[in-house]
Amino acid sequence: MLKGKEYMTQSQQVLVAEFEAEIESEYALCIAQIQKAKQAIEGATMDLTEQEQNLANSEIDALRKYWYERLEALINLASWRAPKLLQQLNEKYPQSLS
Repeated sequence: MLKGKEYMTQSQQVLVAEFEAEIESEYALCIAQIQKAKQAIEGATMDLTEQEQNLANSEIDALRKYWYERLEALINLASWRAPKLLQQLNEKYPQSLS
C-alpha cells in the first residue's frame, strides 16, 4: 500500500508491513465499534430522566466519534495510496455509519 519501500530502512519496512497486515482488521474493528455504539444509543430504554439519558447517550456518542475518527484517518490514508483496497473493504463491510 505505501510507496517508496525500496528507500526505507529495514525497521521502516517492518513497520509498514505490520501496518499493511492490520488494515483490514482495523477497518473491521472500527466499523463494529461504531455499530455497537449506535445500537447502544438506539436501544437505551432505561427509567431515567431525559437529562440523565442525554448524558448517558452523549458519553456513548463520544466513543462512537472516537471510532469514527479512527476509521476516517484510515480511509483518508488509503483513499489515495490504495483506492482499490479501500473499495474492497467498503464492499466487504457495507454497514451504514450514519
